[in-house]
Amino acid sequence: MQDVYCLGWPRKYRGAPAEPWLAAARQGEPEALEQFYAAYRGPLYGLCFRILGHAEDAEDALQAAFIRAFRELPRFRGDSSVKTWVYRIAIHECLNLRRKRREVCGLEEQRASAGDGVPALCETLLVEQALSRLSPEHRGVLALRFWEGLSGAEIAQVLGITGPAAKMRLHRARVEFRRHYEELK
Repeated sequence: MQDVYCLGWPRKYRGAPAEPWLAAARQGEPEALEQFYAAYRGPLYGLCFRILGHAEDAEDALQAAFIRAFRELPRFRGDSSVKTWVYRIAIHECLNLRRKRREVCGLEEQRASAGDGVPALCETLLVEQALSRLSPEHRGVLALRFWEGLSGAEIAQVLGITGPAAKMRLHRARVEFRRHYEELK
């Protein structure tokens, strides 16, 4: 069978259960591991960047997440999808990195660098500053919902919590974000 690539996955894996790909990756097959990396690198980097707010930190967290995922792949039980499993690993790596690197930057400093007559940029900076004031858990749940487009059930799987707990965390994150945003305006 000829491998035809579509969205980074060979046709033989597309639409098929994850088990054939997973079995090959568990055995350390380089092609399967490369496909795993190619498929999840972009989404995981976006998630890490939204949680951490800095490209360098996002790259560090992404690298740590893939190292951990490759190490843990033989022990993946399949209780959830590969996507939710690897997202969970990435979130944990982001939180670990965040604990190590606490950064505080002032909004006025960022606004000064934006220059005059750039209201859209100032609005973006307000949103970023409000997000930076959130706890990593709340920032993570907002990133999963609004940037990654995950459903409440998928968020619950990624975070390892119940559906109602995920909905409550999302609600609290929205309330906290709104409060910080209004304070900054």
